Amino acid sequence: MIRFAIVLLLLANAGYYAFSQGMLRSLGWGPEDPSEPERVQQQVKPDALRILTPQEAQQAQQQPARTVPAEPAPAPVAEPAAPAAAEPPADPTDKTSADADKLAAKPADKPQDKPAEKPTEKPEKLEKAEKPEKKECLVAGSFDAKQVEALRLQLAKLPEGSWRLDSSTSAGRWMVYVGKFSSQEALDTRRDELRALDISTDRARIASLEPGISLGRFSSEEAAERHLATIGKKGVSGAKVVVERPETVSYTVRLPKLDAATKKRVQSWHVMDGKDLRSCS
Repeated sequence: MIRFAIVLLLLANAGYYAFSQGMLRSLGWGPEDPSEPERVQQQVKPDALRILTPQEAQQAQQQPARTVPAEPAPAPVAEPAAPAAAEPPADPTDKTSADADKLAAKPADKPQDKPAEKPTEKPEKLEKAEKPEKKECLVAGSFDAKQVEALRLQLAKLPEGSWRLDSSTSAGRWMVYVGKFSSQEALDTRRDELRALDISTDRARIASLEPGISLGRFSSEEAAERHLATIGKKGVSGAKVVVERPETVSYTVRLPKLDAATKKRVQSWHVMDGKDLRSCS
């Protein structure tokens, strides 16, 4: 049984080999031919084909195409000359059309070069010309009531709204005072008496009141009068209330947008009394 199977397997392999190799094609059995022999038969000189390298292909593209010279045409057979016909008179329109053709054949006139444009100014110069003049806010002071009257006359010459006067009030100060003494010895004697009454003392510190004794300084006249009454109850006599510093009003001039030329002009005014212009900040 095994031998029969082996023989059958060998016969099957032999039959398939004969079928695949086309040996049974005469019997109508055979595999389909994947090749196309008719295309090979249509080739023209296939042995002349050659694969070019990239360098050879580039050189072939750069070379101009060769043209095959045309064969000379056969000379025409001479025929007997026909009697010359009378030439028609020349048409003037032919001459006009010929002139037009000549004009058309001429190359167009070269356009005239455009005139060179005048170079514009450098951007840096334009920026400098267009840049606005710098202005700053400046102030000067302080001026008393007498100085400010003369200053107003000068400020009136400037444009309206370009200046302003600001006022500030300094509070006065009052002092309870004893003096003025004829000598330093008299002043020392009176100071010892006041200390014995437990009254604090100080120098007057004003040239017109020296030598004198200050028994207290106050920001209002009413406060000074109340202190005078208090020490009077302790037995202090000869004291009085004097003005140590009167209440004053001072003025400051403000120029919010001042250019360099106006600044120089204002600084030269004699009414400025040597006061410098300084920044508002």
